[in-house]
Amino acid sequence: RSYDFTGVVEWFAGRCDRILLLFDAHKLDISDEFQAAIGALRGNDDKIRIVLNKADMVDSQQLMRVHGALMWSLGKVIKTPEVARVYVGSFWDRPLQNKQFEELFLKEAGDLLTDLKSLPSSAVVRRINEVVKRARAARIHALII
Repeated sequence: RSYDFTGVVEWFAGRCDRILLLFDAHKLDISDEFQAAIGALRGNDDKIRIVLNKADMVDSQQLMRVHGALMWSLGKVIKTPEVARVYVGSFWDRPLQNKQFEELFLKEAGDLLTDLKSLPSSAVVRRINEVVKRARAARIHALII
């Protein structure tokens, strides 16, 4: 690339309201570039949502293994004290291959949409918190000087 990819990711992360990390149920490996991009998201952990896509292509036992492997891999990359929320589903326009999870996927999609619909109100709260944080930092800086 002719530009600093992680720098661009960091720039956008500071200006956006929500960050979706998409993982395919068949490809859980986190490449070095993706790991660097996730590292550039540090400080924006509250904005990150993780989506495990195409989960209808595996059976229930494989889904449990895939979810566990994803959480283990992310635990090494995303250094947060709390466990990240993972939305599991099949977010594409094809019919589900495994109807066993249809109810679960509908609930997960509903939860993700509810989270996305709450963005306008949560963005205002986040911006107010950022202003308070900057005001405190400025006050401390003024007291030190």
